[in-house]
Amino acid sequence: MHTQGVFNEEGVLVAIGGLNKDPFSNEQSIGRVRRFYVSKKYRRNGIGKLLIKKIIDEAKRDYKILVLHTDTEQAGKFYTSLGFSNESLYPNSSNFIELKS
Repeated sequence: MHTQGVFNEEGVLVAIGGLNKDPFSNEQSIGRVRRFYVSKKYRRNGIGKLLIKKIIDEAKRDYKILVLHTDTEQAGKFYTSLGFSNESLYPNSSNFIELKS
């Protein structure tokens, strides 16, 4: 699993997200966003968007589709604002995006 993080000026981790091959699919071309979290104090200021774009860029090297699972409306809106479809076409996922190289 590849992990990305964002630290504040004091060196404290304020956002984190991971990427790996989707364990719920037999397709090698499907990646999964894992453990994506932004500290409440740091939400709504672009950190999450920056981090997910970094994860998407990394995913483009190995995958054609990126999936994730979220169960909150707020997170669902965040992901759809970044181009993810709000559909569960893939096992154990709530959102996906087709990656263009």
